[in-house]
Amino acid sequence: MHRILSPGELLDPRHAVVPFHGRVRELAALARWRDRGDRSSVLLLHGPSGIGKTRLAHHFADDAVRVVDDADLLPWHELLDLLRESTADRARVLLVARRTGWWWSAVRQRAADLDYSAAELEPAARPAEHGMSFASACAHFADALGLPRPTTPPPPADTVHDLHLAALAAVHGSPSDDPVELVRWLADVDQAPPTRGRLAEDVLAVTLLDDRIEPERTRDALDTLLRAAERWPHALRRAEDLFTAHPELAGVATASSLTVLAGRPAPARAIARHVFNDPRFHCDALPAVLTRTLLHDCTGGKSELAELHGMLAARAALAALREEALEAARNEVALYRELVDQDPAEYRPALADALADLGLRLIAVKRDEESLAASEEAVLLCRMIAEDDDDCKPQLAAALDQLGLRYAALGRREEALTATDRAFRLYHELSEHNPALFRLDHAKVAHHLAVRLFDVERRDEAAHAAESAVVRWRAVADADPRYEAEFARTLASIASLLSAFGQREEASVVVRESIDVLRRLAAANPRDFEPELAAALGNLSTVLCRLERPSEALAASEESVLVWRRVARDGDPQAVGELAAALGEQVDGPASQDGEYLPARLAVAEEAVELLRPLATRFPVGHHVEFAVAQARLARLLLRAGHEYGAWRIVDEVLSVERRLPHRVLLSHGGKLASALQLLATALVAAEQEERALRLAEQVAGIWRDLLGHHRGAPMAYATAVHRTAVLMRAVDHPETLTRARLAVLVWHLTRTPDELADEPGYADTLSLYARVCAGIQLGLDQALLLAHEAVMVLRAAKAAPDHFARAVEAVDEVVRAHPDPQAARARAQALVARDWPSSW
Repeated sequence: MHRILSPGELLDPRHAVVPFHGRVRELAALARWRDRGDRSSVLLLHGPSGIGKTRLAHHFADDAVRVVDDADLLPWHELLDLLRESTADRARVLLVARRTGWWWSAVRQRAADLDYSAAELEPAARPAEHGMSFASACAHFADALGLPRPTTPPPPADTVHDLHLAALAAVHGSPSDDPVELVRWLADVDQAPPTRGRLAEDVLAVTLLDDRIEPERTRDALDTLLRAAERWPHALRRAEDLFTAHPELAGVATASSLTVLAGRPAPARAIARHVFNDPRFHCDALPAVLTRTLLHDCTGGKSELAELHGMLAARAALAALREEALEAARNEVALYRELVDQDPAEYRPALADALADLGLRLIAVKRDEESLAASEEAVLLCRMIAEDDDDCKPQLAAALDQLGLRYAALGRREEALTATDRAFRLYHELSEHNPALFRLDHAKVAHHLAVRLFDVERRDEAAHAAESAVVRWRAVADADPRYEAEFARTLASIASLLSAFGQREEASVVVRESIDVLRRLAAANPRDFEPELAAALGNLSTVLCRLERPSEALAASEESVLVWRRVARDGDPQAVGELAAALGEQVDGPASQDGEYLPARLAVAEEAVELLRPLATRFPVGHHVEFAVAQARLARLLLRAGHEYGAWRIVDEVLSVERRLPHRVLLSHGGKLASALQLLATALVAAEQEERALRLAEQVAGIWRDLLGHHRGAPMAYATAVHRTAVLMRAVDHPETLTRARLAVLVWHLTRTPDELADEPGYADTLSLYARVCAGIQLGLDQALLLAHEAVMVLRAAKAAPDHFARAVEAVDEVVRAHPDPQAARARAQALVARDWPSSW
């Protein structure tokens, strides 16, 4: 027997006592959104409370659409996690909320980072349908309660909720067209009124019509009051009075509810300090909305307005309101330009700082060239200031350091080095006169200088700069232990640089020092520093492995996994992903070529896959690549262990991963995925599975093609990958082999200069392959002979190993033997050698 619903429950749209009807246009718009495009998408369905958003959303939703009701009430990080957790490759997330504004702008911009498109839809009011809606509601409420159906005409109503409340009252014999009387009637007849939502808000608002009644000050009560204030003017007045008199209540209410007051000058001024200092609201849109209100209410001069625009830009940037932050930063710069025109000496430093901030905001919206122009202007201004005032040299040094970062981001490495070197020299001079004040800045720029020197491959100078940075950072940490954490992170960065450029012994020393520091920090604060300790131990294992010190490398790897297990024991997705990565490093680490350890390595690889499988389902954007890499690793081991059938199943699954990846993720992690797939393709060739290897190799080539212009190593990697696909096509006698071999030659020419190709072994291999393919089908043999000979010359210039060189010579012989006139071809080949390599004759 079904329970009889209370009056409040009868009105709850989730119970659907009154069937959904109408909204044809909105349903069609939602269907178009659901069915459009291949990208994941989030849509905001917004409108006043009671207009029927929830009914519409739940009527429309199916298994392909995830509905989030009251989305504007969720903390920003929960909403972001929800988007990350989308389980569909082409996710559709429908957010339902009463308002738009900056909270939605922040969600939209963060969603774009996850490769979501965004849209919004506002249901229109349908007063022409109110008569039918009222009659339907009366009939269904009467039937549910076993009461007669009333014949009352529909009252005037703003929303579907108001109409349904009037219908429910009419069924009970208490018709009214006064919203206040209807709410009072409901409160009288419902013995268990809801504590949250529209009905609770209306009951509280009507109660507060009596000025003698004070609202409660619990979180739920304050949130209900502030939500009611969106519709009831007297509730808004009461909320303004309460928070203006007691601004500390901002520490009780939630960000979403406080947004109602954030646009009102008096309460905004009162609660601003409490909100700005509350860690709960960091990275939320609320501080930015408050700052915007303070700015619009500001009665000060241009200087104060400029400062407020700068604050707004910073707070908007923290909330991912990048376009809004950019607009505020532009306004700040414009105001300071006007002030500089009035008083250059007073306001040039502030304009320089504002330009530096503008550069950051431009980077956030990927306008790198404009950012560089702002940084260059900031440096120019600082130089002018420093010429007249030595006290402004620190500002010039900071501006040069930032300019170096901008040049580096655009790949202008020499200019980046010049700017950073000038910043270093200035800080060196400043620190000599005042070590305590400039010690930290000097250490930071020393690190940046080492990076810039490594970028231009001045390795000896870079190593010296790295050593100098370590010494200076050590002095910073010794003088002030608060900087020990940053010291450890800098050491880890420098160790990675040294290792990447072949100075592994030095790297091992530096990373060991970072581990010593992190051990101390982790002992005092495990939650914050154990993850960094685990990462540093993993880096040490990698360096030691490259130094061929396997026992030490294995010990570091095992300790890294042990620490990650502690960090991940609560199931945090990021920590679990890091644990899986550490297990993967252990599999590929010091014992990777030792068959004795194969069963243990298989078990570890399987654990990594099983850890990542649920993460790849819940967080496809963040973990699909890691999952695919772990699967590729496991498949290689299964092949090596002779478990072919298990390997084939994994390979077939891995082959589909690229199609499921958002383009942004592919640009960020495609290199890692391509490398893992290439290793698996090589293992498949060894297992005589050339067809599967070819499919993987083509996928690898496609990834590197997409990374051209986004990855430093992509040009050469793409050329090599296309060559590999041609090799595999030849192995399976593919009809497009010649076309692919020709493409491989073309790609080398497009990605490297003639001087670079003159001694490039990979290019020589591609030329030899093309010649062999021509010989095999007896086509274009005269050109093939020239290319085969060129391959020999390139390998000679590269001083290739004898067996490598012999294979290229063998390609020449293949072309000669396939030629219609072998004797003439042999004579031509000898003439080419005599011309290009006379010493051999």
